[in-house]
Amino acid sequence: MTKIKLTDGLMINAVLTGITGLGLALFAELSALYLIPGAPVWLLAAIGIALVLFAIDVGLIARWKAHSRALVGFVFIADLLWVIGVPAILMMMPSAFTAIGIAVTLVVTAVVACFALVEWQGLKTLAS
Repeated sequence: MTKIKLTDGLMINAVLTGITGLGLALFAELSALYLIPGAPVWLLAAIGIALVLFAIDVGLIARWKAHSRALVGFVFIADLLWVIGVPAILMMMPSAFTAIGIAVTLVVTAVVACFALVEWQGLKTLAS
């Protein structure tokens, strides 16, 4: 099994989250149409902008030479909340999403879960 260094995992997280957020912010209307019909466009754009801001934070945390356990923990908790929260939303409101929306959301959540695993391993290393 290939081990991913914490810095690399955080940077990949930042890049992919930034791309996702930018896409969601720029194409909020299309996302509303094809993924979550009936969702307010402004809400999807706001989520996209929030993801871009989160990506910038994660990128800055990844670039620091000495990783702060608290900051890496913040990223881990945020990713963990995504991994728990998104499926909960899908279960509570399945009819709000299209089949494509459900598939895309679950794929993104699986990727975020991988980031959380890398961050968890990194946190264990920082503790020792």
